[in-house]
Amino acid sequence: MNTKELILEEALKQFSQKGFDGTSMSDIAGPLGISKAALYKHFESKQQIFDKIIEESEERYKDVLEKLSVHYPDSSNEKMNKKDVDIYSGISAKGLCENVLTFVRFSMSDEYSRQVRHMLTISQFQSSKLSEMYTKRYVDAMLGYDERLFEQLIKAGVIKNGNPKVLAAMFYAPVIMYMGMWDREPKRAEECEKAIKDHVEQFFLMTINRE
Repeated sequence: MNTKELILEEALKQFSQKGFDGTSMSDIAGPLGISKAALYKHFESKQQIFDKIIEESEERYKDVLEKLSVHYPDSSNEKMNKKDVDIYSGISAKGLCENVLTFVRFSMSDEYSRQVRHMLTISQFQSSKLSEMYTKRYVDAMLGYDERLFEQLIKAGVIKNGNPKVLAAMFYAPVIMYMGMWDREPKRAEECEKAIKDHVEQFFLMTINRE
């Protein structure tokens, strides 16, 4: 691991513990045994370090979602990915559970992803810009995607008629709730994973169109 990578690793560790505003360049340089001047040779500012971490996390996030056939539209005008609709039109309760739990386990167990989430969780209370970033990533993006997917599944007759926006909230809210509980109380990980599995299975049974 080169110096630049070590800086990013230490910065993420510090940000995840103190938030963006609560971390200084000295906090990052100190544990690495380098001076702030040496730090500035690699990054112009703390903001640049933060932006690089976010960029890397976005790539990792996209990689795991790609494996689950979840493709976020780049804009509200972009059509829903047909591949996603086709896959989720024929998915079983077991398959849906596996997909959701794959996403949850990655979010909770991948150290990089976990630290980024903690960083944004803390930082959202320090900056309105970072608050918006947290909401966009962990709320708006997920709810928006699920809403559009459910809209297409309703049109295709796969799931029962209903309000896609409400269905998205019903589906996603318990998942993020149990992830938050898992974050705060790691010893309850097994309990939270089972609760998420039970929720997804029940949601599937309640919404699938059997006619």
